[in-house]
Amino acid sequence: MIRSRDAYRVFFPLGLLFGLAGVAIWPAYSFGLTTTYSGRAHAMVQTYGFLYAFIAGFLLTAVPRFTGTDAPSRAAQYVLAAILTGSVIAAELRAFPVATSLFIVAHVMVLTLVATRFARRTQPPPPTFVQIGLALLAGTVAAAIEAAVAFELMPASWDLLGKRLLTEGMVMLLVLGVGGFLGPRLLGLAALPAHGTPVHGDARLPSAAGIAILITLFGEYGFDLSWLAYVRAAIVSAAIVGSLHLWRRPATKTTLSWTIWIAHWVIAIGVWIVAGAPKYRADFLHLLFAGGFSPLILAIGTRVTLSHGGHDLSAEQRSWPLRIGVTLVLVATLARVGAPFAPAVYFDHLMWAALLWMAAMICWGGYIVAKLRG
Repeated sequence: MIRSRDAYRVFFPLGLLFGLAGVAIWPAYSFGLTTTYSGRAHAMVQTYGFLYAFIAGFLLTAVPRFTGTDAPSRAAQYVLAAILTGSVIAAELRAFPVATSLFIVAHVMVLTLVATRFARRTQPPPPTFVQIGLALLAGTVAAAIEAAVAFELMPASWDLLGKRLLTEGMVMLLVLGVGGFLGPRLLGLAALPAHGTPVHGDARLPSAAGIAILITLFGEYGFDLSWLAYVRAAIVSAAIVGSLHLWRRPATKTTLSWTIWIAHWVIAIGVWIVAGAPKYRADFLHLLFAGGFSPLILAIGTRVTLSHGGHDLSAEQRSWPLRIGVTLVLVATLARVGAPFAPAVYFDHLMWAALLWMAAMICWGGYIVAKLRG
């Protein structure tokens, strides 16, 4: 059944615009259009805007379906979109207290919309979705820390914990929670349940894994226990490889299934590279952000748009917009990760990485927007 109120229709295009704005900082600086740049602004726009808009679009579309409740009103979606837009604009203008404050409001709104639907559920969500709850909790703590740092209520040394709780915490737990259920099914290793059919299972292991990941983040970034990065890498890679059976190739031979398979392998390997090279932590985290999270957004965004929009899913089999988008994203990832090893052309690497990533989003995004309008 097609629902015109499905949130992805609002937040997926918005996320594309945020993403383009967030990475445009590097070409603008390289071409001399700006004389300064802010890595903090770039990180905020990509997290508060690009990633979070797609997260909100997915959750506010999927949670009502899996809990048997109604979608948020269009008015609520527009208010949330306006708050996120304000947060992104404030971040671009480097008004960080305003940006973090608005993000807290947006996150609390998403948390409320999800929690109320869970409370009114008529069927249980998949067991791995417990990690979505932990992810939203991590996002709440992270947003509070970042706002406190921006208002100088906490030392600046806490800022890194806030950032990592959002990316390696909230976003990673969402990947595990959603991917643990949808991943095997999109790879053709399990059947998708019929609409309205409850999915039963044991949530204890996903809960334990999620809590352990959050503990490692607090320990590493809050108390300088760097060895916990290896513990987190072990938990994440075991969860991904085990739940998706990554040692097996996708049973469903489609562009979408291969994208999901490759993206999860990048994340499963990338967490170890990140742990083993703390000197290049900020650079190698782009293996997760650009090489892992971005292809998953393209793949899941494609499935949500096609399936919820009533389009033929055969478009996933040989989707050239998705193929081109994923290829450009992976090349952009290599350019970004290689930047610190070529100091003489460091900003050229950032420029090309940004341009390739933007080209990927424009190519794929044009296709998605056309499907939304159709």
